[in-house]
Amino acid sequence: MEVLLELLMKFWYLWILIILALIIDLFMPRIKEYLGEKSVEVYLASLDKNKYEIINHITISLGEEITQVDHIVVSNFGVFVIQSENYKGKIIGEEFDETWQQRLHIKREQLQNPICENYKHIQVIQKVLKEFSKLKYIPIVTFTTNTELQVKSNTDVVYTIKLVETIKRYTEEVISDVDKKRIYSKLMSLNIDSNDD
Repeated sequence: MEVLLELLMKFWYLWILIILALIIDLFMPRIKEYLGEKSVEVYLASLDKNKYEIINHITISLGEEITQVDHIVVSNFGVFVIQSENYKGKIIGEEFDETWQQRLHIKREQLQNPICENYKHIQVIQKVLKEFSKLKYIPIVTFTTNTELQVKSNTDVVYTIKLVETIKRYTEEVISDVDKKRIYSKLMSLNIDSNDD
């Protein structure tokens, strides 16, 4: 017993490293999600403030329904609803699949189809903005460059570094400046998330 206690005392730093590794492993999904969303925020910040109003991390409550949206960009060209993802490995899926697959070396995981998840967000936003019946909603799903995308979809599924370029492809003005401000204000007033921008 004394030998075991002596070994524990002699290699105390190993126990600290093991505990740190367990803590990091426990919180890594949240850290990755946070970093992925922050990288999207950085790219969105480069958009022209006269044409684009940006909302990061919005939570909207509609009766019993609560939805959390990573990013909304209200612009003269439509309302962009952006789902950001931060995975590694290959991401394989099709637009209407219920789940997609993540392949990381020999490990395979299922993930919820982010296009479907984003579509649910759009449905809630449409309900709260029903007075703007002719709004154009543009869903975009972004992934960091840690992934290799093998996705078949008509919806934009792009790397984060291509997000601004994708948004700027939409050039037909469909929302006046007045309506853009009204839409932005309405969404901000409904945001129950204390971490709004």
